[in-house]
Amino acid sequence: MFKKYLTPAIIGSVLVLHLFLGIPRIASFSAVDEPYWTYDRIPRFWSAVADQRWKSTDINDKPGITAAALGGFGLFSYDPMQYKALREKTKTPIQLAEINDINFHFRLPSFIFGTFALLLYYFFLRKLFDPLTAILGFIFIGLSPIIFGMSLLINVDALLWVLVPLSLLSYFIFKKDNDRRYLWSTGILLGLSLLTKFTANILIIFFFFLPFLEYIVIADKPDLTRYLKNAFKQYLAIIAIAFLTMFVLWPAAWVKPKVLLNGTFLSKAFETTWPLFVAIAIFIVADIFLFKNALTRRLLDTLSTYKTRFFQTITGLLLFGIAFTMINTYLGMRPMDLLTVLASPKGIGAGPAWFTYSRAISADLYGLVFGLSPLVLLAFLWALVRNMRERATYSQKSIIVLSLSVFMLLYYFGSTVDQVIDTVRYQIIIYPIASIIAAIGFASFISTTKIKKFLPTPWAVALITLLILPSLLLVRPFYFAYASSLLPQKYLLNYKDMGDGSYEAADYLNKLPDPQNLSIWSDKGAVCAVFRGDCTIGFNRNDLEGKHFDYFVISVGRLNRSSKLSGGVNNIVDFKKIYSSETPSIYNLTINGRPENFVKIIDASALAQ
Repeated sequence: MFKKYLTPAIIGSVLVLHLFLGIPRIASFSAVDEPYWTYDRIPRFWSAVADQRWKSTDINDKPGITAAALGGFGLFSYDPMQYKALREKTKTPIQLAEINDINFHFRLPSFIFGTFALLLYYFFLRKLFDPLTAILGFIFIGLSPIIFGMSLLINVDALLWVLVPLSLLSYFIFKKDNDRRYLWSTGILLGLSLLTKFTANILIIFFFFLPFLEYIVIADKPDLTRYLKNAFKQYLAIIAIAFLTMFVLWPAAWVKPKVLLNGTFLSKAFETTWPLFVAIAIFIVADIFLFKNALTRRLLDTLSTYKTRFFQTITGLLLFGIAFTMINTYLGMRPMDLLTVLASPKGIGAGPAWFTYSRAISADLYGLVFGLSPLVLLAFLWALVRNMRERATYSQKSIIVLSLSVFMLLYYFGSTVDQVIDTVRYQIIIYPIASIIAAIGFASFISTTKIKKFLPTPWAVALITLLILPSLLLVRPFYFAYASSLLPQKYLLNYKDMGDGSYEAADYLNKLPDPQNLSIWSDKGAVCAVFRGDCTIGFNRNDLEGKHFDYFVISVGRLNRSSKLSGGVNNIVDFKKIYSSETPSIYNLTINGRPENFVKIIDASALAQ
């Protein structure tokens, strides 16, 4: 029953649900950052390809090649460049309709890619685990509001949540089955990840150290020299396949191979860590090939002797960080104020290193803990606790949970070293990984004899699906603004939103009499993009001086930024009063039922009162 009926029914239902919820949304949403792709990088990439200006396909330091390639399908429907100048200007109803159509056609390829990538997730999970774990992983990933919300956008992170975790799963399948096809798929997925965003460089480090982690915890130790030499060859093969993938799909590399280094070892994500990584790698390789593992063997043998404590330490660090973050949040952000760094993620703040690093990692975990639905979080924590209780001989699932836990800690630590706070978008690859760990935990729980006696497995899976589904449906249509019900109402999860509520605010203004004759100021360009009248953004004195505004559109996501930048022009426009909670609004959109997450429209006449 489980394999024949329930699994196909759940897979089909989740895919249909994605299409049912997603297709209307991509046509009625205005996002920040997307114009960089729609009106610049995507057309520029394909124009360079059409004119065989290969060097000009180096469009961004991310480097964003996969996003530009997928977005190119939108060019079959529209040339967006003729609409670029209309962003802040008056638009006719026809022009506005065409701008919405452009958003739809350019988002659609990425959305379809993300939706049907869920099938690849299930296939990889099924190759790696039992049917129960595979379908639970599929459910947890497929019904995640944040993952779904990210898939609706034109952004490199909308692809990264697919490529990076799948590369990890492919590697684990290769190690399990020794099937060289998965060595190739690991390298290809790594190459695609690196073509998407420099964040994926963490895999270059992780894949290098993963064999050492595996050696420490496996029960039957192979000959170390042979094991490490073979692991090193496999690592070089993965890296070579990844670079070959990048070279083939990135025309700029054909004439300037150095761009491959710019996207990897010389990228922003690697600039602070690559010298240390290369030094350690050279030392280990020299020890393996020249000194017959003299030092490496001693270190690995010592860690193997204490592998249970090693196992517990890694898992314990993650559990401690999560517990501290939750307690700190429930105590009113004491002793650490996480909101300050979350509102300005390009920096970890000032203070002693131990404090700023701890606060940064706790802020990262804040996004994880309250970004998972409560049931998935519970399953995630259960998997970690269960892993800590194992002794001596570790199952394949336990080793994978440990490996993914190390990856998460490494990811957070690497971001902190790079002075970046992992907002919801910046850690989008972590949500599928946490969902997989949660699936492993929940599968072990509902497979116990006591649970199966009272709740047969098919019924348990159906019940879990029904319990998780509201997390997605109740936040409609602001999926990316999701925050767990465990998060106190006065806090937000995503302080750097992607424009939630902008379309709705503009739609309200567009329905007023003669909207084309209205002039507004907005703290988000996403409002201007779909507003029919004249729209101004920013705090340039020349743009504000002597200009009459009918309305002001403000949001909590830009409150911190506006407070910092508006000081020099408050004598022209009273932004302090505009953002004051005491100033009445004619429109107040509360997102996901959280009063602190709002988009407001202020009538300019209210400022004179």
